[in-house]
Parts: sequence; structure tokens; C-alpha cells
Amino acid sequence: MAAKFHVGGRVLKTSLAVGLSVFVVQSIEFGDVTLAAIVAVVTIQRTFYRSLLQSAERLASVLLGTMLGALLTTLLGATPLSYSLVTLVVILACLRLNWQENIVVVTVVAIGVMASPAENLPLYSIEQFISALIGAVVALGVNFMFAPSHQNAVLVKLASLEALLQQMMDLVVEEILHTEKHYDDLEQKAAIILQEVDLSLDIVKLFKEEQRFSVLGEKLADEYQETFRYYATQTERLLEMHYLTKHMISDMPQAAPIARLLCILKQVQNRRLRGKNAHDSLLGRVIENLDASFEEMEMPRNRAEFLTRSALVHLYQEIKRYYQRTKRLQQVIF
Repeated sequence: MAAKFHVGGRVLKTSLAVGLSVFVVQSIEFGDVTLAAIVAVVTIQRTFYRSLLQSAERLASVLLGTMLGALLTTLLGATPLSYSLVTLVVILACLRLNWQENIVVVTVVAIGVMASPAENLPLYSIEQFISALIGAVVALGVNFMFAPSHQNAVLVKLASLEALLQQMMDLVVEEILHTEKHYDDLEQKAAIILQEVDLSLDIVKLFKEEQRFSVLGEKLADEYQETFRYYATQTERLLEMHYLTKHMISDMPQAAPIARLLCILKQVQNRRLRGKNAHDSLLGRVIENLDASFEEMEMPRNRAEFLTRSALVHLYQEIKRYYQRTKRLQQVIF
């Protein structure tokens, strides 16, 4: 069965940029369109910022290559020795400039100039650079006009992770209320969330690159990044609550208020992300009542009560830590 493949937006943008670059170069009657096409291909990146860096680096490489090629050909002619010398000079120059990644490009451009049948090599070198410049400018324009919205992708991931985390919270509540219930797939759900967080942080990096020229945009990207890290830490905390519920082997009256506290916390978390009133006062009263309840608890009468009470106390502390982390959440979902 043939493997399926997807033609993405970057592929289409690259094709368009190459076609437009070649058209412009041919329109001004430059004979060689190779550099325009090559620079257009490497300039199209996932973000406009990366495209800008890539184009600047490639144009500098082309400029160095054309200058060295024209200079050494003028001095030594197009002989095997001059080809060898230009390669040596290019490598040494690139190493000196810490341009190791550009050695091949500079060498190919320099040799291309030396192998050219043009009678006026300085003029030909200028035309080659202008051709590369056209490829870069066209590609930058295409990438800017058809840039994907990484912010929308970030918001989709946030909403998805919020839903997954709420599902985990619901399952932990069930485990607290019913000591006989244990959801072993919680560990799998946690692994999925942590994997999604890693993918989401990569998208945030792309969004942050898009906002390099906007102070407010970079601040928003940092808030997105912090929220995804919040999901990772809170997932681990919920997983710890899940493990604690396994030690609850008898019902206790404090279990229901703790489960209710976690339910309220779920709503508080969701409302904070959307910039709504988080009902902190209600949550504060519930915590105060629970603190008093634990202080008034009688001594355990048997081993089952001792193990359950110990797990319940630790579970309660984990929920309070979860709440303290929630209070630092920023509004990121609109």
C-alpha cells in the first residue's frame, strides 16, 4: 500500500517563491536564475523571523563567494590551481568568520563565478548577488503574506490540555469518593498530557519568534509558555493524588469535602484561564473548614483508618499545593 503524504503550506510557499523569483530575474534579463531559486528555497522557513535570519546569512555567503571568485579569477585565471586556491581561501575565511555551515554555499558560488563564460566578472558577480537578493526579497514577501497563525495553534492546544486535565481531576475525585475505584489509565492520560505539553512548547517557540519585533507579543508568548509548564506540573501533582487514593482503604467523612474542594478548584482553574472571577473566597472558606475538620479528627481505631487518614492528609496537602500554583495562572484563553 502506497504511503500517504501531505502537501503543507511551506511546500506551496516555497514553490511560489521560486517561481516568482525566477520570473523577476528573467524579466530584468539576467541570464542565470540559479542563485535566485536557491536563496528562495532556503529563505522559506516556519516563521518570518527565521526567514529573515536565513536570508541575511545566505546573502552574506553569496556576496563573499562572488567577491572571492571574481578576485582570484582576475588574478590567477580559471585554472585548476585557482580552483584549488579559491576553495582553500573560502574554507579559511568561513572558519575565521565562524561560518562553518556556509562553507559549501560560498564555495559553490565562488566556483560558479570562476566557471562563468562572462567577459566582465565583476559585473557578473554583481548580477549574481542581485539575483540572490531578488530570491531573498521575494521569499520573505511570500512568507510574510502567508505566515501561519501559531497563536491560534497555541490556543487550540491550551483548550485541549485544559479539557484533558479536567478529565484527570474528575477521575481523581471519583477515586476519593469511592475507595474501591482505581483508574489505572490515569497514568496513560498523564503521559499523553506531558507529551502534548512538549509539542505545545515547540509551537510557543515559533509564536515567540513571530513576535520578536513586538514587546507585548513576546510577553504573551512567555505567559503561554508558563501556562503549558503549569499543565505539566499539575499533571504530575494529580498523578501523585491518584497514587495516594490507592492507600485509602476505608471511607472517611473528610473524603467528601476534599473531593468537593478539588471540584471547586477545577472551576477556579478554568475561570482564571479565561480572566473570570475565580471564586477564591469560596475556596478559602472550604479550606478553612477542612483545616478545622482535620484538627478535630479522632485518633484512628485500626490500621485501615490509620492508612486512610494518612493518605487523606497527604492528599489534602497536595490539593492545597495545586491551589497555590493555580493562583499564579494568567488569562491566556479568550
